[in-house]
Amino acid sequence: MPKFHFTSDQLPSALPARMRAKLWTNSMDAIGSSFEMGIVTSRKFHGEVSVLQLGRIQLGSAKTLADGAVNVLRSEARLRQDADDRIMIVINRGETPMIVRQFDRETELQRDEMTVLAMDMPSECSTPQSGHSHVILLPREILQQPGRMLELFSATRLKTHRTVQLLLSQNVQQLLCTEEGLDPSLEIASGEYIVHLVSTILQTQGSQSAKPQTGRGARIADIRKQIARNYRIPDLNPEAIGERLGMSARSIQHALSQHGSTFSKELMGMRLEAAFGMLRSGAPHPIADIAFKCGFSDLSTFYRAFRMRYGKTPNASRVTK
Repeated sequence: MPKFHFTSDQLPSALPARMRAKLWTNSMDAIGSSFEMGIVTSRKFHGEVSVLQLGRIQLGSAKTLADGAVNVLRSEARLRQDADDRIMIVINRGETPMIVRQFDRETELQRDEMTVLAMDMPSECSTPQSGHSHVILLPREILQQPGRMLELFSATRLKTHRTVQLLLSQNVQQLLCTEEGLDPSLEIASGEYIVHLVSTILQTQGSQSAKPQTGRGARIADIRKQIARNYRIPDLNPEAIGERLGMSARSIQHALSQHGSTFSKELMGMRLEAAFGMLRSGAPHPIADIAFKCGFSDLSTFYRAFRMRYGKTPNASRVTK
């Protein structure tokens, strides 16, 4: 039962809070995915990371003690580094709220509340000060329709019975805190029990939304997923998305209009979110390169749309590391 543990107490005490936070974030590479620190407004920082491998899944715990905001990102650059396509369950174990963002959505998690994130799409988790979270990383094949499930429920509060929430959270806590190794059969059984609980919770979300996601709702989910996969293509249009889904461009536009949206609005939102994530992650690329990487072919359009959405310029939004 391989286990990894890192604490910022291992670092020289003279290191400033920002550097301690960055090195703490780098230690999360132990789960096989790359993360980076976004905004750190804290003057003091202490962090711990624990990772436990249980068969085909990984459990993780991340703690921060700080007197200011801490943001942990999965940026476009990090996605390209590790090509991780697993799903991640995030459980807030701290007393302070946790903000989670993905797919242009945002949700606030209170203690023991959870959400799911796609590891192959940009995401962000932030706390206003000290925080504690558990994560569970699982292969996508535990879901029957992973693409649609993640499009519908990533960065939303998963709804399940309070007892089931506590059961999952407490099992993860006990496994991460155990000092004694499990024999191989118990290790596999423990991992599969966690998989069963998570799978049941996620499939419950799907069954609760089954009715609205047939027909028109299912088409919207598929359209948004295809746009999310292809927004970097500069000349992406409804015809190209329609070819991938066996729909006409007119049907694409009509389906989106029924949900109060348009193809241009969906595409622009995903491109701006990706650019904002790169700027917040401290990516050193020039603004023009970031715009082009996110699918913009005209800089003036990018600047105008960015300011309209975020209320400030790309330069003012950039975080310098």
